[in-house]
Amino acid sequence: MEHGIFAREAYSTFGGMEPHIPLLCCCDACNTMFVAFSNEFIFCSREFVNQDYTKIFGYNRIKAGNWIYFKGSPKPGLVKSIFQSPDKMIIIVNYDGGPDQKIEKPRTAIVNEESPEGYRLLPIQSAQTLLGDFIYHAIRDQFGVAVGLVNDGEKDKLAVMLKDNTLVFITLPPLAQNLPNDKLCAIVQNKLAQVFPEHCTRVSVEAGQGIVYLNGLVKNLSIQRAIVKCVNAIPKVRGCVDFTRVETSSLTTDAVIEKTVYEQIESSATRLFDYKVNVSEGKVQIEAYCYENERPKDLENRLAEIPGVRDLICLVTEVYDPINVEVCQKVESEIAASAFLQGTNIRVSCNNRKFLLEGRVQSLLQKELALATLLKNVKTTSIENRLRIV
Repeated sequence: MEHGIFAREAYSTFGGMEPHIPLLCCCDACNTMFVAFSNEFIFCSREFVNQDYTKIFGYNRIKAGNWIYFKGSPKPGLVKSIFQSPDKMIIIVNYDGGPDQKIEKPRTAIVNEESPEGYRLLPIQSAQTLLGDFIYHAIRDQFGVAVGLVNDGEKDKLAVMLKDNTLVFITLPPLAQNLPNDKLCAIVQNKLAQVFPEHCTRVSVEAGQGIVYLNGLVKNLSIQRAIVKCVNAIPKVRGCVDFTRVETSSLTTDAVIEKTVYEQIESSATRLFDYKVNVSEGKVQIEAYCYENERPKDLENRLAEIPGVRDLICLVTEVYDPINVEVCQKVESEIAASAFLQGTNIRVSCNNRKFLLEGRVQSLLQKELALATLLKNVKTTSIENRLRIV
């Protein structure tokens, strides 16, 4: 049946999703729900998933370097080279590193490829198959699609819908079977006690079908993310669903968080410009620019450590061909040398052909003096004064 797939936040599958994102899958017919993870679907970024697909002779276009399977063969082989004549194909194939074999086949025209990258070969590739993968069942000599991961009470199985509408359940190999829930809980709890001894007592762990569920309170967003990352890296964990909450205080308002965020992005070690900050109910969103190779590597961690930050989106775009850099540096030097602008933190930049004044000053007079200094050095009125009076 068709399923709706839902996530906590808005994601796009364009270009592939990041791995380990929990997804709630809901059957449109019976409303049964189960949890799966982005790296178990074909829309995950290709760099994070197994890409061993096999071309089926007669159904795929073939080139050197492909894995190829001939119907009736005991296993697939690696294509070394291909030669074609008007009526036949000669394919040089290597099996398991042995001597190359020459295979002659009638030349076939491939008009429409159902799966240009190939198929998962079942049952041998059941453990590598992603939800949504096109498959070829070698024993049944049928094509189909992988549609689910299920458990029959004893074993974990891959569910496959064949072209004749037969639903087949293939038992996953022993190494791909999920650990018993109590055993997986014990492993995760021991790992958290080793890595996070100060925080593990406040985090509870539950498990089901290889999925770990976390509950409790954590000190800050940085710790929360680190715990989830640690759990996802444990062998035999399918994924982690995080229900932990960041500690908050009545004194940690959005205004206090916003002030601390500005202090971080305007520090001398961080060279950002044209930045926009939005804080709402502890959720921080930042959009900013930086020059090439000046992206601050630890900025996101520093922001995640701010008390009260519950969620963080930090988007930094690198500018590879900046303009008016020397002019901006000259204006900054004049501002720094001005006796009337002492105690300020002012940055001058030019982005999208507009000059920007950003940072903080202590009075309206200093804000106007900084603008006058910039106007004295540039021949344009395309200036935006974003200086904050603090």
